[in-house]
Amino acid sequence: MRLLLIRHGETEWNAMLRYQGHCAVPLNERGRDQARITGARLARYNASALYASDIARAAETATIIGTAIDLVPQTMPDLREIDVGQWEGLTPEELYRRYPDHMREFERDPARTVRLGGESYAQLQERSLKALETIQAAHSSDETVVAVSHGGTIRALLCHVIGLDLIYFGRMWLDNGSITELRYGTHGWRLLRLNDAAHLEGMDFAHGE
Repeated sequence: MRLLLIRHGETEWNAMLRYQGHCAVPLNERGRDQARITGARLARYNASALYASDIARAAETATIIGTAIDLVPQTMPDLREIDVGQWEGLTPEELYRRYPDHMREFERDPARTVRLGGESYAQLQERSLKALETIQAAHSSDETVVAVSHGGTIRALLCHVIGLDLIYFGRMWLDNGSITELRYGTHGWRLLRLNDAAHLEGMDFAHGE
């Protein structure tokens, strides 16, 4: 099975480097353009199913992509981004200024420190693996499936697939609208492509969560 993981299009909070978590922030115009261009590229893959996180920015991205590939998105809450709790709406600078003790704890153990009122990265990985298992069980080996999710969620899945300790999740980057490809076969899941954004060449990218 071929699984194409898509990071949602850009939002204003991405551009402002604000943590979004589960907040219902819509795509900005650049984000909608990214979704349209990504959808046009995905149209060549003859996908049989389209899944999406139910958070607004991913759901909107999936709806735009679905128009291009003639599929209706199936909502999958386990594909949600990490719940950042009280980090929501803050920039990294604001976060360190407001919660210095918590951020020192986070630096010591970024994978298992629970965001204030939210989740840890380890909890996110556990949840996202349920989504991966559900998708795998629902589709045959010759199918191509598209799933629209979030940077944190996709990176958590990738750490599992390639056997990377979660403390290193921040060393991978995914652009808005990028394609990351996994294949499932005899040896389980394998990573074939990471952060393929060739279809978006020439566009500027935000670097927020």
